[in-house]
Amino acid sequence: MSEENNISVQKRKPRIAVTGPDKSGFTAWFFTSLNVRLAGGEPVRVQPSTFDGEIDYDGIIIGGGSDIHPENFEKEPAPKAKRDSGLRLKELLLYPMELLSALSGKGAYDKPRDEMEIQFIDYALDNNKPILGICRGHQLLNARLGGSMYESTMPLLEHNLRIRSPFPRKKVIYTKDDSLISKIAGDDPIKVNAIHSQAVAKTGDEMEVTAKEKAGINQVIESKNNQKVLGVQWHPEYLFYMHVHRRIFEWLIHKAKNEKKESV
Repeated sequence: MSEENNISVQKRKPRIAVTGPDKSGFTAWFFTSLNVRLAGGEPVRVQPSTFDGEIDYDGIIIGGGSDIHPENFEKEPAPKAKRDSGLRLKELLLYPMELLSALSGKGAYDKPRDEMEIQFIDYALDNNKPILGICRGHQLLNARLGGSMYESTMPLLEHNLRIRSPFPRKKVIYTKDDSLISKIAGDDPIKVNAIHSQAVAKTGDEMEVTAKEKAGINQVIESKNNQKVLGVQWHPEYLFYMHVHRRIFEWLIHKAKNEKKESV
């Protein structure tokens, strides 16, 4: 490569693949792409129907959405726990998204999306590319590495309300000193949102849980040996007005820029 082309490549913004579904998903794409642009990257929307097999990006975001197909994860038996019916009523009254979820029933799976995103996960891990899993993406990343999942968070909550809101309504507390997430977001507990009904149980190969919420549900997974692999259970893209969440995207773009320089 000539010196002129070399400089041109280095000046190019890192291209970040942002995976999502064919149907709906525009809101998540809008806010995720906004965060990527604010952090200095170039977001590229990737959907199953338009996926052409290209996976060579500078960084990858596996986004949120529908539940992962049961064929693509190991189910972890949930603890047997009885919940007060009054708690369920409070959840439905306090959180409209929880009520809508209950009325709509279990969402449909998206196997084509699973298969596409698995290719991206494998590529990122095999080629040391920075990867961020968000909500569903956090769960799929862990599952692909051999981890297990709880199909429902209800039995895990016991006396705690299941919060379902795009606004920061609960805190995530670190479970390990000097973790990747603490380096990114700072030492204080993080206020996060919650739009999920499933959760990571056992971690996959070379992964560890580094943050949980008060109820004990795993909220962050990261690689023990690789500073380019991170999964968060919440949706930082919707909290772009809080710098602590923008830092997650800044971390990804920083790693992607370094990756791009090394490949030149």
